[in-house]
Amino acid sequence: MKTIGIIIDSNAKLAVFLMENLKIIFRDYVAINSYFLKELSDGDLIRDDVILAMSKERAVEAKRYISNSENIIVIHRTIKDKEAYSIFTIPKNTKVLVVNDTKETTLETVSLLYQIGINHLNLIPYEEGGNYSDIKIAITPGESDRVPVDIQKIIDTGNRYIDISTFIQIINKLSIDNKEIRSRLIKYSETIITLDNGIKSQYKELYIKNEELDMVLNLSNEGILLMNNDNKISLSNKRFKVMFNIDEEIADKKIDMLFSKKIKDILYKENLIDELMEFNNKFIIINKHKIDYLGENAGYYYNFQEVTYIKQLEQNLSKKLRDKGFIARYSFDFIKTNSRFMVECVELAKKIALSDLTVFITGESGTGKELFAQSIHNFSKKCKQPFVAVNCAAFNESLLESELFGYEGGSFTGALKEGKVGLFELANNGTIFLDEIGDMPLSLQTRLLRVLQERQVMRIGSQRVTNINIRVIAATNKNIFEMVQKGLFREDLFYRINVLPINIPPLRKRQEDIIPLLQYFIGRSNKLELTDEVNSLLLNYNWPGNIRELENVASYIALMNEEKATLDKLPYYLLLQKNSFEKELTVIEGSFSITKGLEIIKMVDQCKSIGRKSIENSLRGFDINTSESEIRRILLCLNSLGIVSSNVGRKGTEITAYGKAFMKWIENRTNI
Repeated sequence: MKTIGIIIDSNAKLAVFLMENLKIIFRDYVAINSYFLKELSDGDLIRDDVILAMSKERAVEAKRYISNSENIIVIHRTIKDKEAYSIFTIPKNTKVLVVNDTKETTLETVSLLYQIGINHLNLIPYEEGGNYSDIKIAITPGESDRVPVDIQKIIDTGNRYIDISTFIQIINKLSIDNKEIRSRLIKYSETIITLDNGIKSQYKELYIKNEELDMVLNLSNEGILLMNNDNKISLSNKRFKVMFNIDEEIADKKIDMLFSKKIKDILYKENLIDELMEFNNKFIIINKHKIDYLGENAGYYYNFQEVTYIKQLEQNLSKKLRDKGFIARYSFDFIKTNSRFMVECVELAKKIALSDLTVFITGESGTGKELFAQSIHNFSKKCKQPFVAVNCAAFNESLLESELFGYEGGSFTGALKEGKVGLFELANNGTIFLDEIGDMPLSLQTRLLRVLQERQVMRIGSQRVTNINIRVIAATNKNIFEMVQKGLFREDLFYRINVLPINIPPLRKRQEDIIPLLQYFIGRSNKLELTDEVNSLLLNYNWPGNIRELENVASYIALMNEEKATLDKLPYYLLLQKNSFEKELTVIEGSFSITKGLEIIKMVDQCKSIGRKSIENSLRGFDINTSESEIRRILLCLNSLGIVSSNVGRKGTEITAYGKAFMKWIENRTNI
């Protein structure tokens, strides 16, 4: 334990007072001794860590008894603040006698009173034999018996207390500053008048800042350690001690005293960036940074994070992202179908959902690609993690890049000063849905390829990569194979995303779903009966906008019709197709026999692909006489109308989707 020695002349009572004064701050931390100057001899040697002298003169006189004169501190003393209040009430310019035990100490007391702000009085130092008959008030620090008897009012301030400035000197000399001593000193400073009014407030501010720093450090869930150039610990927080099972005070201790060689070797490495270390069955990530002061290395800062805490943070972040709307709202239960093709597609998607591999969804606009993407996510192991969707066609190149990858603050004009987290990072541990990936610029396709290969992203303006664990689902309504051949889409990226492909059939191939889905969408508001003409038109329509278009039509029908939906109250563009069929029929009737034309179309539809000679032979079986040249002329006309598609070679002639709709319109028209 460190020691303080007090050297006084011979006043034992004063020695006891000063020792008690020191104990207010240093009890349990410092041993306190007292020495009487008049009792010391030449053989005596004082070896205390700090020696307190009552004045400069006494310090000089005591030097020959002290082993190290640098340890001497001259005490500055002051009075209690409550004793000063009565002095401040004395009227201005009043003569006041100041009395102490010697002329020197009396002058010190006068100086003290002026120093603490008592400058409104005419202070008269007491001298033996002086005439003070015109003075009625005296001030004395515990020497009332020396005050002349004719003084009417004596203000005894009692023994002077050690000033806060002296305590700060002692603390610095002994290097024992800690939270408890700082707390005691603040409380003590509230009871005295400081010699330097600034010290009291400055120390209080320093104390408050230290308290705030301790609070911030100890609130952190990350371990924090500061180490100086001598490998001694300057500062640590509670979390660091908990991580490494330390229950002792470690300030000013060397790292070597706390850790095994294996851990020390890690901590002494020059560059520690996300270094993984195992300690007592815990995995801890360490980062180390050099502390520079005026260009010189002043030590090192360490940050310790438990992997389990990082995982917990990720889970909390995922929850917050879900709360902000980064969630998948739809599941496979939302997919309504009677179509065998669609049922097979859903079953395939459910199998794919059980894997974490990349999914590539193709299909026309409005077929439900995002519905499938969300359903796959909600059917997967990542269902409780974020689902982040981005439309690659909705942003220009630079904006899409910053949205996907994020950026550091100040990376470019207009960037947020705090930077921005990219969508890949927001989707970490979950799923990112890249809709309309066919519209992504080639330059970004290159960056995306690296993300898919390495599962790492780098923000714009950053040199640091971030590892990500995500499931990627991409989708497009474009012919991606044709784009690859034309060089509009990277071939290597295509093969990277086309791991688990799903093609969603268009609505025209799910004709058994058209009327049920329409009734489902209408049924949200009311129930309407559809006329046979309306049913026929809807079934024969090509539905280029698929389910999205069907839902829009349902909303229109529900609004415009009350009890029964009629042909004249359908969206105008649907009627245009009906008119188009009628025009095609007029052309056919004016060009060749309608019977021959319809039979040829039926044969093409039934046979999937058929040549002219085969058509001629089949027509003869129906007692329809024709020639191969006439058949050729009819097929050319039907091909120009878009009803069939004539191909060169073995493929022959095939009916088109438009042709199928036309034939159904003919059949329904005949039935009606």
